[in-house]
Amino acid sequence: MAARKRPRDVADGAGKATVRDVAQAAGVSVATVSRVINNPSMVVAEKRDAVYRALETLDYMPNRLARALISRRSKAIGLVVPTIGNPIFAPNMAAIERIADQAGYALLIHCCERDPARELKQIRALIERGIDGLIITGSEHAPELGNLLARNKLPFVSQDVSRLLPLGPSIALDNVGAMELAIDHLVEQGHREIAVMTGPVHNTPPIAERFAAAAARIRHHGLGLPDRWLVVTEDYDGPSVRAAAGALLRSVEAPKAVACTGDILSLGLVAECRAHGLAVPADISIIGCGNTEMGQYVDPPLTTVRMPVAEMGGMAASNLLSLIAGGSVGALTLLPCELLVRHSVQPRRRGASLLAS
Repeated sequence: MAARKRPRDVADGAGKATVRDVAQAAGVSVATVSRVINNPSMVVAEKRDAVYRALETLDYMPNRLARALISRRSKAIGLVVPTIGNPIFAPNMAAIERIADQAGYALLIHCCERDPARELKQIRALIERGIDGLIITGSEHAPELGNLLARNKLPFVSQDVSRLLPLGPSIALDNVGAMELAIDHLVEQGHREIAVMTGPVHNTPPIAERFAAAAARIRHHGLGLPDRWLVVTEDYDGPSVRAAAGALLRSVEAPKAVACTGDILSLGLVAECRAHGLAVPADISIIGCGNTEMGQYVDPPLTTVRMPVAEMGGMAASNLLSLIAGGSVGALTLLPCELLVRHSVQPRRRGASLLAS
């Protein structure tokens, strides 16, 4: 049997391996290599295995751009998030990436820093790159965004929206229900002097929902809520959170419990309590919202409301892939939340229950 012709020395720096190199190494035709790459079931096992060995030996990488031009599919989806500084988004992005990867899609991520104009620019860039679909996070967008998506007929889904401000097929967390759970738990533990601490509400409608729901639930129970107990931080950075927490703790009549619209605020409040010589929960009880990873490691472990952010990401990715394939999904899905009782809330009166009917 004649020896096969040795392919050019790709590994020795002759350049990127081509389909012709793979065919030469495997002793098959270029058409056979193409079939193995695109429709392996059409090739007999012996030749298929030879091609696979050659692909691995030569470290062959297909030309995705050429494939995209032919198939009109880039096998890439875009994701725009408001920030990567808040740890709440980490499990969400991980779930999206996992689903995309399983389906053979690359994930292109942009962070818009809660700036609608920046988000619009980033989405234009993603469309120009030829993405097959898009996941948008949040409810604050430039007015032109809807028309941009419609003109390009781009499949998209929105996640972490205010249920009052959906954009296309949307997934929302139950922000109202989450804060009602938090306030009810504090009241069940006998607390009557409850403050609310939140991050910025002017550019984050879901957080505005949580803030309003917490205040409404406190009043629902017939409890007083002075304006100084409604605390809005400038942002989520440490100095801003600590400054807002310090002002609350220094007030003439400090609260005995604080409900925070996000765990990152709760962690800053715990640190500031220590700086003021206050023990959590002996002197002040704290309840968070979100169930970020660090909440279980702080001392004391944080009582919080679990928001299914990973499940939201998985659903967003799955829904988008369904739309790309020509399917349909629901207009709005509201995901439920769950109270996680740890050790940052202490009863004020043993056995007391002050829940309003």
